[in-house]
Amino acid sequence: MTPGPAAQTVSDIPEFVTIEGQKWTVCRAWPASRGRIALEAQHGSAIRSGFLSNGRVDMLEEGRDSKLPGLERLLGTAGNRVVSHRPGKRAVIRLADGRFAKCVRSSKADGIVAGQDRAEAFRNGFALPTVLTADDSTVVLSALPGVELHDPQRLGADWSRAWAEALDAWALAASTTDTTTETDMTAGADTSAATNTIAAAMPSMPVHSASSEVQVLNEWRDRARVHLGEKLAEVDALITQVSADLLSDGASLADGNNSSAGERNWGPIHRDLHDKQVMWDPVAGPGLLDVDTACLGERELDLGNLRAHAQWRSHQGIWTQDDAEVVIGEISRITSASGLDPARVRTYERSALVRLACVYAFRPRWSPHTGVMLEAAHE
Repeated sequence: MTPGPAAQTVSDIPEFVTIEGQKWTVCRAWPASRGRIALEAQHGSAIRSGFLSNGRVDMLEEGRDSKLPGLERLLGTAGNRVVSHRPGKRAVIRLADGRFAKCVRSSKADGIVAGQDRAEAFRNGFALPTVLTADDSTVVLSALPGVELHDPQRLGADWSRAWAEALDAWALAASTTDTTTETDMTAGADTSAATNTIAAAMPSMPVHSASSEVQVLNEWRDRARVHLGEKLAEVDALITQVSADLLSDGASLADGNNSSAGERNWGPIHRDLHDKQVMWDPVAGPGLLDVDTACLGERELDLGNLRAHAQWRSHQGIWTQDDAEVVIGEISRITSASGLDPARVRTYERSALVRLACVYAFRPRWSPHTGVMLEAAHE
């Protein structure tokens, strides 16, 4: 299908923008609407956001976003600063006292609070932020001690210990459910024996099924279509292969299929688990961030997502190959110790690699390198 005249191509997303005579680096970009791209740019520690449409960049005024009513109010306090800002959608503010605030659209804050409630299963092993205050568009959370598991240099000799403790903590979340029980679930419902315990503690727990994962893949492919260029055909072929594996090897919840030969290790999952979502402190231990996506799903999904990110961090040069091998080794250890299916972890890893290739197609610095992830997604 030929993109319309308003559609952007990957070369249209600038690597730099000029704001008041200064050169800012575009570090992240997202699809906003047809022919419109949301941008986040950085200069030193400062963050500014804006939009790209029809080749024109329009940056928002500093500290303002008409769709995020809490942003300007919070930035009116000295010492508060923007950590991330997806314009029109979400911003994270580090408050002067060390706490964090999430700003979203009006009436959307309830989703953040609900996510915190759904993540209670992870409190078995992780420290979780506490909701301190909330209104309809802003949630203030307590800070967690430690360092992100994104940063091997800061962790130094504790790198292996931190990852081992974090994955042990992740495994403990499954203790709230009987993950060996054969399930009979339908998407969006908490009807299986395997989820009764956790569902009682966390009402309306959403489910992310194999079918849901296929849907996510197709949605990201559609968003990134015009940015993938010559990689589009390879992405399409990989999605076909991975989708077949997801739906034949595991639980196809969309149609209630309960006859698959694949293992169904259902339990609580973060669903967007990666190195920037986990903190570690030598005294407090591991902590877990951004739990808005917490739900029930196949436990292998989180581990596959971690493996995909480990490969990508190594290619980015953020981790050495040895750093990545430590993480992959710990994932293999916890897969075995938890009785999970290594083949299923690999299937979800392949899915994550294809999705990440689509996500990073929007990021000018990294879009030329996404072929590495597609190559790693092949069997």
